[in-house]
Amino acid sequence: MSRSIRQTLTLWYIGILAAILLLFGGAVYVRVVTGMAREVDKTLALQVDHVAGTLFAFREAEESATSSAGGNWQHAPSDTLFGAVGRGQLPDLVSRWARKTDNLRTDRALRVVDDGGRALVASENFAQLQLPLTKTAVARALKKHTFYETFRRSGQRIRVVTRPVVEYGRVLYLVQAAASLKEVDASAIRFLCFLLLLIPLTLVLARSVGWFLATTALEPVAVMVARTQQISSQRLEERVPVPGTGDELDQLATTFNEMLTRLERDFRRLRQFSAAASHELRTPLTVIRGELEVTLRRPRTPEEYQRTLRTQLKKSDELSAIVEELLLLAHHEATDGVVEWRPLDLSAVAQEVTGLWRGVAKTASVRLEVPAQKPLWVMGEQRLLERLAANLLDNAIRHTPPHGKVTMTSDCEEQMARLRIHDTGPGIPPEELPQLFDRFFRRSSGSDGAHSTGLGLGLCRWIVEIHHGRLEVASTPGAGATFTAWFPLIQSPN
Repeated sequence: MSRSIRQTLTLWYIGILAAILLLFGGAVYVRVVTGMAREVDKTLALQVDHVAGTLFAFREAEESATSSAGGNWQHAPSDTLFGAVGRGQLPDLVSRWARKTDNLRTDRALRVVDDGGRALVASENFAQLQLPLTKTAVARALKKHTFYETFRRSGQRIRVVTRPVVEYGRVLYLVQAAASLKEVDASAIRFLCFLLLLIPLTLVLARSVGWFLATTALEPVAVMVARTQQISSQRLEERVPVPGTGDELDQLATTFNEMLTRLERDFRRLRQFSAAASHELRTPLTVIRGELEVTLRRPRTPEEYQRTLRTQLKKSDELSAIVEELLLLAHHEATDGVVEWRPLDLSAVAQEVTGLWRGVAKTASVRLEVPAQKPLWVMGEQRLLERLAANLLDNAIRHTPPHGKVTMTSDCEEQMARLRIHDTGPGIPPEELPQLFDRFFRRSSGSDGAHSTGLGLGLCRWIVEIHHGRLEVASTPGAGATFTAWFPLIQSPN
């Protein structure tokens, strides 16, 4: 089954939160348990230090009691605990200390061990635990290291510390203290249960919050989906509502609407293109078919057949021109937006195109003049600018009577390059000027009787517009027409 974005976001939210809670809970659990164990170790260390301190004080008190009254007595090393250990008096000293003090009559588990690993005295609680004196503990203590170890007795863990008592660089004896970790383990279990209960409850709550947030965040998407489902090729004027939140959803809706605008424009253009193309192609085909049917109704003279064939050839040429213009226009619109821009000299393009059309002008008995001009640099594509100049020249030559003149000039004005084509034809009626650049709009016949396909000037306007320019026409009936294409000037690349 497919999974919605809302479910995916919620699952990701829960998964990430679960990972964070597990890591955080695990870190806190380890920190708490470690902290409690460290406190136990500190308590045990204080207990063994207390035993060592009281044993030293007991030895000092005994020596002070046996010293001379009123003297300024200072004991030598041989008179201290160090000396007593050296003389083998440690067991007796420890026994007297345990008997005469209350240090071992306590609920604490304590034990005193000599440097040979033999237990000297132990509290009742320590004896009940029956803890062994490990070789590792003795070895580490003799190396003057405090050693901690853990035993398990009667289903509970026992923590034991073994600390050496050192004087004059020698280990005199070892003191051990033990404590049950039952409360620590119980607290750790309670804390773990708390975490195991809290994390699932938090995830359940987070799922509800995540689902609500995802639903709220994606509500505009649901609206867009519902509106998009209503859009078809017949309803391209519909638009997706923009949430107005200023986030990525706004950008998505705006981008989608821009796409719909382009599609609507292209679909409208396609419909217009198809309708106009079918009309323009049907007209010459109908004429050809009609004339052929009339010609074949009865026998004709060779001259009549030749006249009919010449008419059909002329219509075929017109039909070929229409098809060529349609293909060219379709190709240019298909490549809209992928023009290969580069600096071009507009004057050089005009001179080059004029060279190709001088023969056509001469055949039509039209004088073609293109004065030399200074370079005018524009940003554009050469093939399109050549097509522009060629279409404007073709239009001017076809509508100029014999012995007329067509002039092409290029100059600049106010940071704009200007390409101007003027003819001495009959001009353009004022009522035709607003529709002149519409596709499939045909001007009146030229002096030679040729008909326009109605596509050339529309293509010219498209070329000028994608070059960020404008195309203008001015005409006075009986005084010719002037077409002017404007382009933004750029700095010379040299």
